[in-house]
Amino acid sequence: MKVSTLVTLASVALLTACASQQPQVAQPAPQYQRQYVQQSAHPYAMTQEVAKPVNPAPRWFTNLPPDTPDMIFAAGTAQSTDEQMAYDKARLQAERKLVEMMTARVKSSTKSYRSDNGDTMSERTDVTIQKNAEGDLIGAQRVDSQATFDGRRYKVYVLLRLPLAENNSLRKEREAAQLKRETALRAQKAQQDLERESERNRQAQERADERLKQEIGLRDPAPVSRNESVPPAVKGPETVPTSEGDLKLLDVDNKEYRARRAEAMTKEGAVVGNSTMR
Repeated sequence: MKVSTLVTLASVALLTACASQQPQVAQPAPQYQRQYVQQSAHPYAMTQEVAKPVNPAPRWFTNLPPDTPDMIFAAGTAQSTDEQMAYDKARLQAERKLVEMMTARVKSSTKSYRSDNGDTMSERTDVTIQKNAEGDLIGAQRVDSQATFDGRRYKVYVLLRLPLAENNSLRKEREAAQLKRETALRAQKAQQDLERESERNRQAQERADERLKQEIGLRDPAPVSRNESVPPAVKGPETVPTSEGDLKLLDVDNKEYRARRAEAMTKEGAVVGNSTMR
């Protein structure tokens, strides 16, 4: 019994040693899958706006065409809920830049203050810049424009060109019309000056004639006003009774004589004479 037990134990030990000498194969790591639990949305949650892609500005907006002796360029941008309003605002911005390029005046004022008490020093500088631009913009031309819409607002880019000197036909027409108006006004002023000079000459001649009349004693007849009525001519009797019958008076055209004769015949004791010459 002892012998068989020892043999069995030796066989088991030998098999165990042989098994321990065999190489071990690496077992793959277990794979774990993540499980997501979908939560229900809050019934009163606020809606989140989805980020929309931003449309880039046109190339000519960030890199303007080069200016030349014949023309200059300017660009403007604006946005609005109305597309036409956005375009008008963008064009206005570009026009403002053109005016500033031609007539801008810049004034700068700088004030500097520094104090030092030995341990600490303080310094302050104030800079004030004032920019004024005022002028007429005539003949600006739209070269290019671009409009984008993000669902709520329109954004418009505008590129303007301003021809210079002889290339600006609209300015030339405006200047020609202005010159024509000035010529008409100057002609009207010259006509008024000529009439005024003629009136002065006429008045001077009248004064000279008046002095000459005073020197020679000539008097002008009293003028009769249009509003005053001319008194009717005084008419006396054409005939007067005499012992030999009615005597016809002389028929004369002198109104003064007729008036005196009529007045004399109304007086008491008036005598009328009649003579015949052969």
